Amino acid sequence: MTAIEPNATTHVPGFRELDGVEENVEQIAFRVPVNPAGLTTDPSGPYAAAAQVLTGEELFHGDGQQDLSELDVAAPIVPPVPIPLPFRTASGRYRSQPIGFQLELRVDIDGRRPLGKLSGDYYAVSGATVSYFGSWTVDAVTVAATATTLTIVGTARTTWPTTFTVATVTIPRARIFQPAPPASIRWSTPTGAIGATYICAWAAGAFRTVELEQDCESGVTPLASYNTGSQPSGGPTRTLSTAGAYGEAGLQMLDTGGGNIINTAANHVWNNASLHNAMQAHFSQWQEAPQWKVWLLHAQRHELTTPTSTLLGIMFDQQGLQRQGCATFYERIATNPRTQLYTCVHELGHCFNLFHSFHKQFMNPPMPNRVHSLSWMNYPRFYVPLGGGPTGEPAFWAAFPFQFDDLELTHLRHGFRNAVIMGGNPFGIGAAFEAADDYANYIADTTGLRLQVKAAHERPILGMPIVLDISLTTDRSQRVNAREQLHPKYGFVQVVISRPRGDVIVHRPPVTHCATPELVLPRSGESLPISAYVGYDAAVGQIFEDPGVYKIRATYAAPDGNLIISNLATVRVGAPHSVEGDIVADLMLGDQTGMALTLLGTDSPYLSNGMDALETVAEEYSQHPSAIYARLALGMNQARPFAAVQPDGDVIVREPDLRRADYFLRGAIDESRGEGGLDNKTVYQAAAYLADSHAKAGDTEGAQQLRADIRDLAQQNNEPPSVIQSLEG
Repeated sequence: MTAIEPNATTHVPGFRELDGVEENVEQIAFRVPVNPAGLTTDPSGPYAAAAQVLTGEELFHGDGQQDLSELDVAAPIVPPVPIPLPFRTASGRYRSQPIGFQLELRVDIDGRRPLGKLSGDYYAVSGATVSYFGSWTVDAVTVAATATTLTIVGTARTTWPTTFTVATVTIPRARIFQPAPPASIRWSTPTGAIGATYICAWAAGAFRTVELEQDCESGVTPLASYNTGSQPSGGPTRTLSTAGAYGEAGLQMLDTGGGNIINTAANHVWNNASLHNAMQAHFSQWQEAPQWKVWLLHAQRHELTTPTSTLLGIMFDQQGLQRQGCATFYERIATNPRTQLYTCVHELGHCFNLFHSFHKQFMNPPMPNRVHSLSWMNYPRFYVPLGGGPTGEPAFWAAFPFQFDDLELTHLRHGFRNAVIMGGNPFGIGAAFEAADDYANYIADTTGLRLQVKAAHERPILGMPIVLDISLTTDRSQRVNAREQLHPKYGFVQVVISRPRGDVIVHRPPVTHCATPELVLPRSGESLPISAYVGYDAAVGQIFEDPGVYKIRATYAAPDGNLIISNLATVRVGAPHSVEGDIVADLMLGDQTGMALTLLGTDSPYLSNGMDALETVAEEYSQHPSAIYARLALGMNQARPFAAVQPDGDVIVREPDLRRADYFLRGAIDESRGEGGLDNKTVYQAAAYLADSHAKAGDTEGAQQLRADIRDLAQQNNEPPSVIQSLEG
């Protein structure tokens, strides 16, 4: 294509005039401001790429690619009819030509659940390369309609600095059987200075398109669809699939057809380490790049899916570029297609960076918790309608219309690209969990709940894993989450950490568990304690990587919607004072090491460097305080099986090695009976897990002895009943 001179008149055969005055002309004329230097630093400014000119849908194949051979084909003429046909909806996705900048424009003013918004993504085009430039959103628009034209105007928020923020979109009106006309968008400043203009051809009715690859564990019958009228519910009765639910939200979910059966034994149990490895090994579309592709594994059971634990699914893409995979577990939902549909849509919602309805206070800007929301992202047991009335699961399902709420719909359709696309921002960035400062104390608190946090070691050495003791105490009898669900990985408890470098981190666990809230009724004054490793974060990696003072506070989202704020805990991380200390700190602060510690060990080849680092610390630096944590992770990994998914769908299971598990774990437990070593809650967890492994291997006597020993230790430490009960066989 020849260069267009500044303010030159350009003639393009086969197009009607831009102002729509003439219908059948062979040439049109329009003026385009072009940067003489060829620089295109602001796609909305006056020196952006040349204006884009397209005739509409007839110039594009189904994949959105232009067919230049059809440029001279006139648009079909629709004969007049006695009764005027309805107009086409204007909402959908439009795309300009890839010249300088390519704009993907989203118009949302009519059709299904219109939100009255505009948004778009810019891509910089240079020769054969295309790169993402930035996104913009118009939160509120004014629409002027005539018999021939729709004009949509609003002011945009952008991801790049620009003064050209006023968007004016013009779309010719077309009857329902006519081809979709193109949309033109002109940028200007609030004072009226004119910027770039783009002509965008109709691309699709969906605002975004995502490829979904679904794999299934042998023995599992995955969800096909669910008739929403088969049980009491709100909204119209229709048959919904997972893709259909997203289609109603305006997102096209394309099944890649790449579904495979993952062959496992009938009694196979997944753990987080195996799932992490399975996604990277078996998701055929997986790569370390942002892409509109996602993996859903229909699995049978997780090691935390037990009669006393209600884990239904996990969004588990845990390191690097995140949110590309999730899993659902059918052991608890196999006979209930309604819950199957809910779980599949809910977990995929996390992959789009959507948060639970009761976590909206962490959004940026923050919003109140939405326990009243009739949304895929709420927990039915948490439902509390506005204005009073029945609460909980029966009330939720009776009113649930099987849809996202408007806040979530806005994110899905119009969120900035990197905040939504799989592999874009880490889970939480651009959607929730954002905080400008650590939480302040409440002026008044009459909830009857107290949340206490403290570090297991208040003065650790750099490189030592930071474990947080979390305890919820009820001053009066009321229902709260079970003790295990107070771990941050379940999302009911959030941890905020102020670092010595001056920033504030809202901890994002690399592994998130979605479970139906399991509520218990502790006695008045009873405490529910849990310990959690919080040293490694899904977004920033290693959190405690500098010597200095760290301040930690946590919040608990109670079932009644109250937000309980903890005390402020202080941790002083000391610098190593020896060559050995420096070496151990380097080994323990690696990203792979942090992920391996989070998973409590793994056989995944993707984390082999981290496991090697733990082996080195455990064996060569056995007297260092960090060595006991290395032995814990190595021992827990050997105490459980590891399933490696092969490319053909078969699974190779490495069985537990109880000899090595005993070597690492029994030693770590014994070292922690006095001062130092592991915190008590971690000791109990390790011992209980090791006892279960011995019981599964047929060593009933050894398991009973270990349980009795650790139960005696817990009683000597005056642990609350909830801890003692968890140690029963």
